[in-house]
Amino acid sequence: MYTAEYEGINSFLVGASSLLLKEGVKRKTRDKVCFELPEPFMFKIANPTARLVLVEERNWNPILPFAESLWLAMGRNDLEFVGHYLKKMKDFSDDGFYMRGGYGPRLRKYNGVNDDYKIRNPFDVDISQLNKSEVDQFNYITNNFKKDKNTRQAIINIGDPPKDCFDKDGCLKITRDFPCTRLLHFQKHPQKNSLNLTVYMRSNDFMWGASAVNIFNFTFIQEYFAQILNLEIGEYYHIANNFHYYEEFGKQIHEISNSSYSNDTGFNYAKSFNSLEEFDAKLYQLHREEEKLRTKKCEEIIDFEDDFFNDWFKTFYCFNTKKRAIFKNPILTQLFKKYCNHG
Repeated sequence: MYTAEYEGINSFLVGASSLLLKEGVKRKTRDKVCFELPEPFMFKIANPTARLVLVEERNWNPILPFAESLWLAMGRNDLEFVGHYLKKMKDFSDDGFYMRGGYGPRLRKYNGVNDDYKIRNPFDVDISQLNKSEVDQFNYITNNFKKDKNTRQAIINIGDPPKDCFDKDGCLKITRDFPCTRLLHFQKHPQKNSLNLTVYMRSNDFMWGASAVNIFNFTFIQEYFAQILNLEIGEYYHIANNFHYYEEFGKQIHEISNSSYSNDTGFNYAKSFNSLEEFDAKLYQLHREEEKLRTKKCEEIIDFEDDFFNDWFKTFYCFNTKKRAIFKNPILTQLFKKYCNHG
């Protein structure tokens, strides 16, 4: 088993790419050649707020993880929203309209029935028609911590066996979109007033997954849950049973491994929400305002009276209006300049 500790995502990029180049074993899977570690890889990120990729060789798309984070938190799996920010996402969809294995409904509307999730707009859901077994796993986490701040039961499951294992004829499921992440486990540090998060993945691609969105999305969730649970942000643990990269990224992997950039400065936001209900109220407001930007119905900067949500909104503002914004986190101001026609 491989283990490593990193301060943030940039040192992870350099370290993990070097590990893959040194230890990666060549194999063919799904008609593609990849290089994978022969044993599981577990690593720690000491500062989960250091999630913004600044290693230039990675050529990171900063809008996608912010868009995915909203998509996940809202419990959506449609392509109308997230496909606006990454058109290639459609290549991984079975029907061209929904991501069958999308995590959003599994986080917020888990139901364990055979029919695949198709959730475009959470406001359109008729509560009276909801499956009686539907579970908001975010609510499950908060309730566990209310019962016992030292709980070891605060786990979110991503895998949904009735949907993922077999089709309605009892045959193995054939799909382009099989969830890679299996679970998220939240725990209070035994000696500190901080929230740790451990994520387990059955398979994890270095380029498309881990460095593009996974570490960002999950540490983002860890950050807002720490606020909801009145805890500090702790440490992030990531377990990839199969860690790999595809052959076409070989040159870029070498460039990343040779990068001299290792700055992992995080950023701590002042936040106004103190419960899941207050977080969701801000979230729904962000959802509405993002849609206005995306559909050109409004091009104004909205004040959410919360630094965390203000910066989250401004990522959509810059991308959709091509206008510059000043972020609370100065690193974001620099990263989003490339989308702007002014400044």
